[in-house]
Amino acid sequence: MNKKQKKQSGEDNRKLTKAEELRKEKYETMREQLLAQGYRERDMTIGIVYANVMAIVIGLPIILPFIILFIKFSPATLDDLTNTNFVWFWILFIAGTVVHELIHGTVWAIFAKGHFKSIQFGYIAEYVTPYCCCMETLSKSPYIIGALAPTVLLGILPCLIAIANGSWMLLILGCLMIIGGGGDMTIVLKLLRYHSECREVLYIDHPYKCGTMIFERD
Repeated sequence: MNKKQKKQSGEDNRKLTKAEELRKEKYETMREQLLAQGYRERDMTIGIVYANVMAIVIGLPIILPFIILFIKFSPATLDDLTNTNFVWFWILFIAGTVVHELIHGTVWAIFAKGHFKSIQFGYIAEYVTPYCCCMETLSKSPYIIGALAPTVLLGILPCLIAIANGSWMLLILGCLMIIGGGGDMTIVLKLLRYHSECREVLYIDHPYKCGTMIFERD
């Protein structure tokens, strides 16, 4: 077993919380029902460490143009950066990580039949990773919209506003939120690369891993 496989195995075998255990039981029931209905299962999950690494790999090329545009076109100066209130910055950053998951849940709840009853939140202490889980099957577009919505609303939009008003704080927060959404973008790219020939394709969050499971049938 190589280092990557050992790391993935460690993530998969982590001790689940009580809420995750209950969610796992519910998922297994749904899985058995879907398989009995003729669906085939495809695992589209990724490792948590891999997701965090890819967040940087994918996020950096996205934030670079915003930084360049900010320096070139915004009215901000370096003096404005030194005057930034970093107490408020950290308050807003922590709030942003919470709101990030709430946006996932809100968007998926709009599309889910059970609405917020189908949405659960959690926190993986070992990896300092909060998460949102939709325990209901969704079609491809709603799932992807919900996955990307926090990065757009908390990352890209603030960066655009920062360029217009010259706010260093807003730029830095937006860039960090884009990097924070890199794991979501990694999952979305994996889904977009997968092309199914089946007429019915359903997407459901894994109950405790990072990513989604696909169930498809002809």
